[in-house]
Amino acid sequence: MSRLKGAAKYLPLSESTYYILLALVEPLHGYALMQKVAGMSQGSVSIGPGTLYGAFSTLEKVDLIVKVREEDRR
Repeated sequence: MSRLKGAAKYLPLSESTYYILLALVEPLHGYALMQKVAGMSQGSVSIGPGTLYGAFSTLEKVDLIVKVREEDRR
């Protein structure tokens, strides 16, 4: 229960962050995640690369997500 109390400091979530966390029930790369969020929100939420990678950085710093692996960019 104490873990849930600690989570309160991250609230409220932005709509983008909420959808990103919701989509990350499985590991996804950035483009796949952007597509999944668009599908889950029926097109009402569109996340661009800047928003996505900024959110990834913030979520990693506060230990809400963990990078599984990093691949070379194309």
